[in-house]
Amino acid sequence: MLFKRGHTVVKVYKTPSNGCNQYTVVHYLGEKRHRKTFANLGLATTEAETIATKLSQGELNVLSLRNEDRLAYVRAVEALKPTGVPLEMAALQFAEAVKILDGTSLLEAARHFAKQQPNKLPRKMVAEVVRELLQAKAADGLSHVYLKDLRSRLGRFQEAFTMPIGMITRGEIEGFLRNLKSEGKSKPPKGKALSGKSRNNYRGAIGTLIYFAESRGYLVKGAVDIEGLAVAKENRGDIEIFRPEELARVLATTAPGLIPFLTIGAFAGLRHAEIQRLDWSEVQVDDGFIEVKASKAKTASRRLVPIHDNLRSWLLPHQKPHGPVCPYTSMSKQLLRLAASVDEVWQGEAAPGKFEWKHNALRHSFISYRVAETQNVAQVALEAGNSPRVVFSNYRELVRPADAKNWFSIEPTVDGKVLMLPQAEAKVGAA
Repeated sequence: MLFKRGHTVVKVYKTPSNGCNQYTVVHYLGEKRHRKTFANLGLATTEAETIATKLSQGELNVLSLRNEDRLAYVRAVEALKPTGVPLEMAALQFAEAVKILDGTSLLEAARHFAKQQPNKLPRKMVAEVVRELLQAKAADGLSHVYLKDLRSRLGRFQEAFTMPIGMITRGEIEGFLRNLKSEGKSKPPKGKALSGKSRNNYRGAIGTLIYFAESRGYLVKGAVDIEGLAVAKENRGDIEIFRPEELARVLATTAPGLIPFLTIGAFAGLRHAEIQRLDWSEVQVDDGFIEVKASKAKTASRRLVPIHDNLRSWLLPHQKPHGPVCPYTSMSKQLLRLAASVDEVWQGEAAPGKFEWKHNALRHSFISYRVAETQNVAQVALEAGNSPRVVFSNYRELVRPADAKNWFSIEPTVDGKVLMLPQAEAKVGAA
């Protein structure tokens, strides 16, 4: 084979030896003939091409390298031939990569990078991943309440992103969160921007989906920086509670069917949704506790809540072997009507101001008065299904122990309607 560069000619001969193929490269430097033998035709041809090129360009110094150096040079050029990258450029890039990797193997880094490329991952639509996540959480025994909430929030997310999950960017998720509007009939009204807390709840649900997708290999780990998503400011405001005399008036005015709901909220601290899911079989009046099952608790953790003496007095006339404790599907309407009835009575007594229902005030009141009564934040947190940190920061020192004694002294009389409030009797009906 001949390799020509201008007037320069380099020849490669097949020179078998001892039954094995060998290839000899022959060229001239001046009058002197040079020969070099290779066992591999590829190396021989690379050597021939290199010599021809260097001779034609007058670069004789490369050809004067020692045998081992010339062989290394030829092998390097041969290895780079499929890439089309010149040897000098390859060396510079290699040196820079080693510097960036700070001791990590360049080959190992390249293999890791190749595995992380989105085009190597399964193409999974957002709706598919949501379905798999819900199935996995159900199999893990998560509560029906949690699954319902997750299904609702991620349902809106998958409607907005009908695409492979690997194509979603952090910026798109932030845009989705900022543009969320209420869909329901309750506060805020339909079409109104969600509160900061609601938006952050959506952020948490989406984060759960993204981490699940990473664990299944559907998404490059860290491709969507969930921790970097903007957190909405939550306007918590002041904790609102009822005064003992306010609750006394409420219970004196309400219809009998609402008594279990109101008193369990006020004297046991269950959340509205937990009471609405509560069955009478879980209200152990004689044993002195209410069982909030994991499937019905917001935190998906079972807890036992003590029944105080005054709560027992309220529940006994309404107790049943089984069946829903709360017969109403929409408590917001019932509480609005109740507030209007209480206000009408108050105005007839020339009470100053207007009586309005305070958001989540039954539970807030229980926790506040219970902390004042027991002086034990950890105990109250356990009873209320909350964290000690939240109880300590939000409810400590809201009320005095004397107020707590009045609160847990609110009891029905024999007819179950007129209230006895031993230490605050004179205040019933007062503003």
